Amino acid sequence: MKNATEFAKKFKTFRKKLPKEEVVYRNHGPIGEVIYSHLLWNATAKQANAAYEKLMQAAVDMNDLRMNHVFEMVEIIGVSYPQAEERAKRLKSVLNAIYKREHNVTLDSLEGVGKRDVREYFETLNGITPFVCNRVISMSFEVAAVPVDDRTLDALIANNIVHEEVDVVETSAWIGRQVKATEVLEVHACLQAWVEVQPARKPVFKKAPAKKKAAKKATKKKIVKKVAKKISKKKVSKKVAKKVAKKKVSKKVTKKVAKKVAKKVAKKVAKKKVAKKTTTKKKTKK
Repeated sequence: MKNATEFAKKFKTFRKKLPKEEVVYRNHGPIGEVIYSHLLWNATAKQANAAYEKLMQAAVDMNDLRMNHVFEMVEIIGVSYPQAEERAKRLKSVLNAIYKREHNVTLDSLEGVGKRDVREYFETLNGITPFVCNRVISMSFEVAAVPVDDRTLDALIANNIVHEEVDVVETSAWIGRQVKATEVLEVHACLQAWVEVQPARKPVFKKAPAKKKAAKKATKKKIVKKVAKKISKKKVSKKVAKKVAKKKVSKKVTKKVAKKVAKKVAKKVAKKKVAKKTTTKKKTKK
């Protein structure tokens, strides 16, 4: 992270001001944490608590929940739930991935397994997000991993606690280095409580970096030259060809567009030639 030392001092001060919050565990063990973490990702604790209760009441057991269609999960938690469909797809995908490994919706095979293996197990589950992964392994397997989702990151950036160019994964790892392994759960609970009362951040549309702009410009020039070369073969001057190509090639330049431009201009050139020949013949006859 840029200016890591400066932000580390800010985080230390910020942490002292965080609201105190108790760590709450789910009734259904690690699988319960997997389900609840999916519901908490980019949502409020109030929304997650209500949705969790609804899902548990609607399912006979965990395997029954896994068998639900995505649209059924969405109906249960509510269509207005943040990212409802994506959330349901990810949860179903993760439960299916666990079932394929365990032949059941349990995590019995992870009993007594090393922390590194636990992390690898969850990180490789199809559909899992870094937030869900970190929350489950820290809550159920005592792995020092700080859960950070987009809501948390936006709030931290808005309050100048982390650099504006960091992402979720980088922020999670950085916060993990600022706290002791034994304090991870406490920090997560306090951070979550703090995020709950933060105003939603308006999306910021960042300008494309200078390097990207230069690359785009270079690509456009390259394509324009290529088109111009093709057109010039049709006995049109290079100067005219370049002008035509620049006019015809849009900002989102693609090879397909370039080919179309060349074809279009070639047709125009052919029509002009035919017209010229016809006029010359008429004059000769007279």
